Amino acid sequence: MNCKLKTILKRTILMLISLIIFFAIAVFLILQLKSFGKEPTGARLERIRKSPNYRNGSFQNLTKTPVNAENSSFTKILVMFMFGKDKNAEPIVPLPSVRTNLKGPPQTQPTITYFGHSSYLIQIDGKNILMDPVFCERTSPVQFLGSKNFEGTHVYGLVDMPRIDFVFLSHDHYDHMDYETLREFTGRETRFVVPLGAGEHLEYWGISPAHITELDWWEETSVVPGLKITSTPARHFSGRNFNRGKSLWTSYVMQSDSYRIFLGGDSGYEKHFAEIGSKFGPFDLAILECGQYNEMWPYIHMMPEETAQASVDLRAKVLWPVHWGKFALGMHAWNEPIIRVSKKAEEMGIKLTTPRIGEQIVLPNTLPDQKWWELPMKE
Repeated sequence: MNCKLKTILKRTILMLISLIIFFAIAVFLILQLKSFGKEPTGARLERIRKSPNYRNGSFQNLTKTPVNAENSSFTKILVMFMFGKDKNAEPIVPLPSVRTNLKGPPQTQPTITYFGHSSYLIQIDGKNILMDPVFCERTSPVQFLGSKNFEGTHVYGLVDMPRIDFVFLSHDHYDHMDYETLREFTGRETRFVVPLGAGEHLEYWGISPAHITELDWWEETSVVPGLKITSTPARHFSGRNFNRGKSLWTSYVMQSDSYRIFLGGDSGYEKHFAEIGSKFGPFDLAILECGQYNEMWPYIHMMPEETAQASVDLRAKVLWPVHWGKFALGMHAWNEPIIRVSKKAEEMGIKLTTPRIGEQIVLPNTLPDQKWWELPMKE
C-alpha cells in the first residue's frame, strides 16, 4: 500500500472515530433532558421490589408478553415505519372538532370531554379529572422530532381547562405522559394518581410527592372524594428510554354511588378483561384503546375486533374506542381503527360512542355517535 492510500485510510478511520465519538456524546447529552424522566430510587424502589408484579429487575405482565411478534425484529419494524405506512396514515383534510366552554358550570351527570388520542376530562361529583393529558404537538422527548398531531386536532390546551383537581396517568409512554403538559402543574394543588414507579418522573419534574398517589394492580384509593379508584391490570410495558418495565402500566376502575367507568389505558387483549368485568362490572362506559396496532406487535395493543370483545368481557353497556385519530404511531390508515371496531360492534350488538375532539359524553344518555371520520381520502 503506497503512502497516499495509507494517508487516506488513516483520515477515513479518524473521521469514523470522530463521528462515533460525536454521536455518543450527542446521545448522552440528549438523554440528560428532563423529558426522559427518572428511574425509581430509594424508598420507592424498595416498595417496587416488594410488588408481586416485579421480577428480575422489571415489572411483568400477567402472561408472557413479548413486545414484538416472534417473526418480527427491530430492523423489520424500522423498515416498515420508514417505507410501509399506509398512504392514508394521516388525514388529508383537517379533522373536525367541537369548541366547548369547559369553564362553565358542569353538568349534574358524569361528563367526559375528548381531546384526542387517549386524553380526556372527566367531570364527576364536582371533581375535574384529566386522564393521560397530552397537549403538546409531538409524542416525543423533544418537540422538533417525532410524530406530529393531525391538522385540526391541536385545539385544546391547559389554558382551556377548568381547575384540575386530579390527573390520572396510565403509564409513562410519551403519548400518555407528556412532560410539556405535566410540568405546568408544578406548584399547583392538583393531585396525581399513577401506576407504581411513575411518581419518580413527576417528582423529578417538580411535582410535590405529597400530591402523588401510586398504585400497584388491585390496590385502591379514596383520594378522590366520593369515588373509589382501583388500579387494574393491563397488558403492555413502560419506559421512556432504553430501559423497560421500571414503572408499572395500568388501567383504572372508577366507581361512584351511581356509575362505574373503566379507564383502559394501553393493553393487549387477554383474560384480565374478563376478570375485571367479573369483579367490577357491569360498567356504564368502557374506554378502551383502539389504534396503533400491527401484526408486528400483536400482544401489547389490541386489534379493533379485540377491543369490541374486551368491552363484552368487561360487561360494558357502552364502548368508547380511543387511542386513534390524532397521531400516526402505527402504520394503518388513520381512520381504519374506528371503521373496523364499528363493524365488529354492530355485528356483536355493542353500543358505541364516538365523540369528536371537544365533544362531550354525558352519562347515561348523551352518547355522540356520528360517523365524523368519513372524510376524503387518498385514492
